[in-house]
Amino acid sequence: MAPEIFIPFRTEDKQDRPGYFFILSGPSGVGKNTLLGIVLQGLKGVYYMPSATTRPMRTGESQLNPYVFLQIEEFEAMIQSGQFLEWKKIHTNDYYGTHLPSIQYAIAQGYDIITDMDVLGCADAVKAFPDHICTIFITPPSIDELSQRLYGRDSDVSNIQTRLSRVELEMKHKDQYDFVVVNDDLQDSAKRLREIIEQVRSSKEFCSRF
Repeated sequence: MAPEIFIPFRTEDKQDRPGYFFILSGPSGVGKNTLLGIVLQGLKGVYYMPSATTRPMRTGESQLNPYVFLQIEEFEAMIQSGQFLEWKKIHTNDYYGTHLPSIQYAIAQGYDIITDMDVLGCADAVKAFPDHICTIFITPPSIDELSQRLYGRDSDVSNIQTRLSRVELEMKHKDQYDFVVVNDDLQDSAKRLREIIEQVRSSKEFCSRF
């Protein structure tokens, strides 16, 4: 039995080439999800690839928004059958993972997808799909500004400090990405991100691995 494909692709969005896999990375609080939301509203035929998780669905959420919600038994069975490109179990004992068959299907069938990943997950994706991937690192104007953003939206000081401790590690990887976007102005950054995606979709010259 073939694995289930998580994304409801539409035939009219097929490209006459293999699909492209866009990945956004960047420190927590840099605005990746906000940028993605803005950009996806104006991009036709690019599908968001949701992560799978076992955490409970919250008010206002639904299947595929913003995750594929699975039972623990389902997730663990999928781990055993090799259905995750990468996965992790966090301190709350919830699993998170990126569904490999959905990515493979998208690339093989000519659908363009985009998601956000941490730097380690992105490295795994580049190894798995070197000829079909475009990586984009979102960076803050400065670490001080990122710190202000985090303190402005979270009252848990220990949580903020944990996130900030990862920033230096993540920033060391930015030169390994195909593109870097500085998120100093949300609308300008969204415009730049959209331009990158549109350029890559229309020409194979914009990503070194294409």
